[in-house]
Amino acid sequence: MHLWLALLLIAAMGLILGLLGGGGSILTVPILVYVLGVEAHAAISLSLVLVGSTSLAGAFLHQEAARVAWKDGLLFFCFGIPLNFLGAIFSRQVPGKILLLLFGVLMGISGTAMLYKRREPKPDEKRKIWPVVVAGAVVGFLAGFLGVGGGFLVVPSLVLFLRIPIKSATGTSLLVIAANSLLALIGHRRTLHVEWLLLLELVVPALVTTYLGVKLTEHLSPHQLRRIFGVFVILFGLVMVATNLAGLMFKH
Repeated sequence: MHLWLALLLIAAMGLILGLLGGGGSILTVPILVYVLGVEAHAAISLSLVLVGSTSLAGAFLHQEAARVAWKDGLLFFCFGIPLNFLGAIFSRQVPGKILLLLFGVLMGISGTAMLYKRREPKPDEKRKIWPVVVAGAVVGFLAGFLGVGGGFLVVPSLVLFLRIPIKSATGTSLLVIAANSLLALIGHRRTLHVEWLLLLELVVPALVTTYLGVKLTEHLSPHQLRRIFGVFVILFGLVMVATNLAGLMFKH
């Protein structure tokens, strides 16, 4: 029963990942730990492989409609690498519940910013290099500090600061998540433990629904996609804030 529930939830994760370009790791790890009973460190390793491979497939699916800004995405990733490690060092000094509380607040802010109507930039609009450097570094630091893939931070950064169209930002975000997952796997190589049979069972529904999520974006306007992204991120952020705030208030 637990496996079927996990398959259903992983399928939902794949749909969200393909549609919104984020939400992989932050949804997958709790599913593996609380539904399937996978040990936490093993769940992180399995999540990195599952989300990374699914995100890469999603990026190529988006590319079929020429919606991946490969140069911006790879630069965004590269500029975030040094700050990612720095953020991870700082995060060791902060309790886990505080980290999750901060992430929930950040999700609420980024989701709210996405709801504000702005002119949708043209796909061929020229962009300067410095916003890529700044946004990549900031998101890299936050991803390392908060211990997440950062998809929900990448998309708003690409849209609001780099002026990349929302549909292109979704596909580009998946590219960044895949690269970040590979980097994290390298960092976890000494303690890497993947249950390959379970991975095979989970990756099939994730890939199928990621494909459906990507195809669904073709039927949504940029305004609709931004509204869906904003509302989903705000709601998820509120849940995280409420849960971790309650844990801090009633821990004694």
